[in-house]
Amino acid sequence: MRQHLKKHAFTLWLLGAVVLAILFPAGGAQGGFLLPELTTKLGVWTIFFLQGLSLPTSELTAGYKPKRLHAFVLSWNYVFFPVVVGCLLLPLSFILPPELRLGFWLLAILPTTVSSAIVFTTVSGGHTSNAIFSTVFSNLLSVLLVPTVAVAYLASGAEASVPLAPLFLQLFLLIVFPLIIGQVIRKVSPALSTAVTQRTKGWGNWIIIFIVHCAFAQSVRSGFLDALSLGSILAVIASTVLVLLLVSRLVWWTSAWLKPTREQRITAFFCASQKSLATGLPLATSILAAAPGVVDAAAVLIPLMCYHPAQLVLAGVISGKWSLQKSEASPGQ
Repeated sequence: MRQHLKKHAFTLWLLGAVVLAILFPAGGAQGGFLLPELTTKLGVWTIFFLQGLSLPTSELTAGYKPKRLHAFVLSWNYVFFPVVVGCLLLPLSFILPPELRLGFWLLAILPTTVSSAIVFTTVSGGHTSNAIFSTVFSNLLSVLLVPTVAVAYLASGAEASVPLAPLFLQLFLLIVFPLIIGQVIRKVSPALSTAVTQRTKGWGNWIIIFIVHCAFAQSVRSGFLDALSLGSILAVIASTVLVLLLVSRLVWWTSAWLKPTREQRITAFFCASQKSLATGLPLATSILAAAPGVVDAAAVLIPLMCYHPAQLVLAGVISGKWSLQKSEASPGQ
């Protein structure tokens, strides 16, 4: 029991943050004693700074081939996944409010996970070096791609005008600048960056939990969550699971077109079907902070928060099966 709770501790803490925000929204809402207007931005800056310190950009040469594998992963991350989500949202447009639909669109264009995709690939017998390259490259590309697409969507769909120049400047200061600083420190002083990364391990998860709490606290204060119908909530949960199962099946099916080895196909599956909460939530928070009042932050985050634990459960089941097949195929190891 204790081991099971420890395994899912992050998800449980996220749920706890949401419950705490619903019961006691005053601290995390705008003007609260937690100073969310300042602390959430500082948290986002810290996350991307730590990512800059830890990204092994100089150690990726071992995994950049075959190039078709990484092109496949990026195509699913940023092209085919949005197509699947767009087809699903057509019948749901009459049920889901615009904020939740934006949440699904944001989920669709997020990068793949880093740590979990690599871990599941390794456990299942995939190519670890290929997984490292695909996940890191996808996350680096997301820093430029996700804000651009999201801002374009906001600018076209919002009734209020979204000033693009100040918004992109804020996004640069919150996302790109700390990422660059972290990479520079990693280049100049690898020992220092390693020491800081080890000492701050787990900080990102706690910052994400805090950001989620503040977003939901503000939604409770504004009354948005009270206005959500039970049908909308159930539709989000069902749609999230449907997207995960459909995308996972399509990724595995289309990966055969690459004519890969078994190891490469496993790598393609985990890197192409997963979405990153660690990168996605700070990206979403920074975009919404740069365009205040346009949409409700918590509503945008709900699809991502539903997708994250669902993908971990599915990946855990599949990786266990593939790991067993690997052991049976090589009993001497």
